[in-house]
Amino acid sequence: MSAQIVKLTASLAESERRRVVEQESMSETIQQIKEQVMNLARRPTTSTPDDTHDESDEDDYVELTP
Repeated sequence: MSAQIVKLTASLAESERRRVVEQESMSETIQQIKEQVMNLARRPTTSTPDDTHDESDEDDYVELTP
């Protein structure tokens, strides 16, 4: 019985250690994502180029084939 308790206690400690490591990893990942989002938010937006050519816009679309 005592050996079982020791084994279960060790298993529980290992499980807790893994949980802490995973939590730390997730926290790092979340922090990196937050930084990336903030960097994207700071970037100036780029406008799309004007479509000023004189051709019709028909060539901009693909027609469905029967």
